[in-house]
Amino acid sequence: MLVGVVGLNGSGKDTVAIYLAEHYGFDYRDLGQEVREEVRGRNLNPLDRNVMVEIANEMRQRFGFDYWCRRVINSSKSNDLVITSLRNPAEIELIKSNGGTIFEVHAEQRMRFERTVERVRSDPSKHGDVGSFEDFVAKEERELTNADPAKQQLIKCIAMADMGLDNNGTLTSLHLQIDGAMAALRSGPVRGH
Repeated sequence: MLVGVVGLNGSGKDTVAIYLAEHYGFDYRDLGQEVREEVRGRNLNPLDRNVMVEIANEMRQRFGFDYWCRRVINSSKSNDLVITSLRNPAEIELIKSNGGTIFEVHAEQRMRFERTVERVRSDPSKHGDVGSFEDFVAKEERELTNADPAKQQLIKCIAMADMGLDNNGTLTSLHLQIDGAMAALRSGPVRGH
């Protein structure tokens, strides 16, 4: 089974993927981590979000808009794969063309900011830094839409999701929604949310 997880920063994409890995045996791949590895390989700062976006977009332009997702799908040996940090519609299309399903996880903006601050505070070596709420909002606005098809287009990706998960509540509530989504997937194809 192939699952892609989309959502805005701090919405809980990784939380969903970790649950799928721990409770359903999925191989979990984060496209953001793939980009960070590429950035490190160029001796650039993998914690600088602007550098990450620039390198991710450059590689999409050079090797195809679905480059990062294709790279992960081709390298996984598992029959059950969950991919997070999808940022381009071509990545969504690739997952769907391989019989996959897209989960969209959403949460209120202020909550997402607070989660991001906590995540960075808990492990700054992995997640970089986060500025003010206003800075968080401004960075998010830049990633939502773009006329350049090689760049990030989160709104389009979210609109392509098959199933929605509300992460404004407790972790238990999110886990129950994931269990419900998995039960629905196992009973047959699910499209639209």
